[in-house]
Amino acid sequence: MELFRRAKCILLVALFAFVFVGCSGGEKAPVKDPSSETTDNKEHRPMFEKEEVVTYEDKDHLFDYKEETWDGPNGYVIVVPAGNSDAKETAGLLREYYAETFKVNLSIVTDNTKEAEKEILIGNTNRAESVKNLEEAKISVSVKGKKLVFCAGHNVTLDSAVKKFIRLAPAVGKAVTFELETDFKSELKGDFAGYKYVWGDEFEGNGVDFSKWDYITKMVGNDVVELSYEKNVVDVADGRLKLHAISYFNNNREGTEYRIPGSVITQNKMNYVYGYLEIRSRVPYSPGVWASFWTQSTDVLKGSRNYDYMLEVDIYEIFRTYGKHPNLIHWYPASFDYNARYEADKTPGIAVSHSVYPVGANPDVYWFEPSDSLNYEYHTYAYEWTPTEIKMYVDDECHVTYDITKAFFDKHQDMSSYHDPQHVIFNNHVFYPGISEACVSIALHPESLPACHYIDYIRLYQKPGQGELYTAD
Repeated sequence: MELFRRAKCILLVALFAFVFVGCSGGEKAPVKDPSSETTDNKEHRPMFEKEEVVTYEDKDHLFDYKEETWDGPNGYVIVVPAGNSDAKETAGLLREYYAETFKVNLSIVTDNTKEAEKEILIGNTNRAESVKNLEEAKISVSVKGKKLVFCAGHNVTLDSAVKKFIRLAPAVGKAVTFELETDFKSELKGDFAGYKYVWGDEFEGNGVDFSKWDYITKMVGNDVVELSYEKNVVDVADGRLKLHAISYFNNNREGTEYRIPGSVITQNKMNYVYGYLEIRSRVPYSPGVWASFWTQSTDVLKGSRNYDYMLEVDIYEIFRTYGKHPNLIHWYPASFDYNARYEADKTPGIAVSHSVYPVGANPDVYWFEPSDSLNYEYHTYAYEWTPTEIKMYVDDECHVTYDITKAFFDKHQDMSSYHDPQHVIFNNHVFYPGISEACVSIALHPESLPACHYIDYIRLYQKPGQGELYTAD
């Protein structure tokens, strides 16, 4: 999301008095509607008035569980269903946890071996203690006699069950047990019938899964705004990918006032063509903050794409306090002579956006109802990409459709990049002079920090026979 293209945007015409303190909870003043006041009142009132304080707490990661006495892990063996490589990989996480935490080395065997008294069962094994025919969204962790039993209706939810257990860090001789129903679906229904789950991340581990993600910087910083991949600005914890933009003083970097995460990206790990890509996230709708969920066309895993231009698809960029902005953007390389190729008046190397409107006037924007709690709310955001259309959704509501069979703004008809493989990118940036002046600077809104962009899950669904999935495996 190269930043010079934001010169097309104008500064916001209104400042939103929105005090945001802390990420897991805090105090903030209720939002006042600037349009409800006279010009004189606006000029003479304090920017932030002291009013009734409302406290919000993010409890999204919490669930009920019990701690039980258990005889392990010493002397135990981990058992997985024969032929289930996903369950074996999940079992490896539990073995690694016990080895690193308690120096206990456990073997992993399949359920066609002789049954032992002390077993940890992972998945739908043939042991009597394993719960059979569990619905795919449900997970169960229990102690049955001497056995610790992990069960779920799908490999994705089984993996979540083991990672939740590890996250709770039970002591030697203890186990945590729980039964939960998740929101996971392996197949979509209704208008999305035919879409099947092919790739995703539930973010249940104790760190970023680098088999799925990389840290590759896609947006710039400067002397004041430091890009970082330290855990205080990017991490996976409590069942979420956590991206924090914070006020920060760095003794080793003179001039630093803010620290923000670089990009979390699938460029080297997963590319795809067509599908329904959905996330559930908590987004900082705060002045000065620039959270985003976007994709770019790529040739990394497939090895080919249209080199005349790169496509950028912004599922959301946050420019306004209550608005979620989508964009479709072409990026031409600086060496590309657009004028010679298409006899049209375009400056080589300059991106041309489908959304040619000023920031505050883009009709493709999805607007939330004004709410003090919006920064703490989780919503689903989705991007459906087919051979003919791109659609954007918020909470299952389609708010804009793009016909990609027609050229949007170029005089030529080259739409090939709309069918090239794409990779996924997450950011939690800020607006600041020298980075982007498209919107109000974070320096004018210190109350917006820390800003929290949390992703609960990302799931990609595709229809059999339509599209491609490319992974580094």
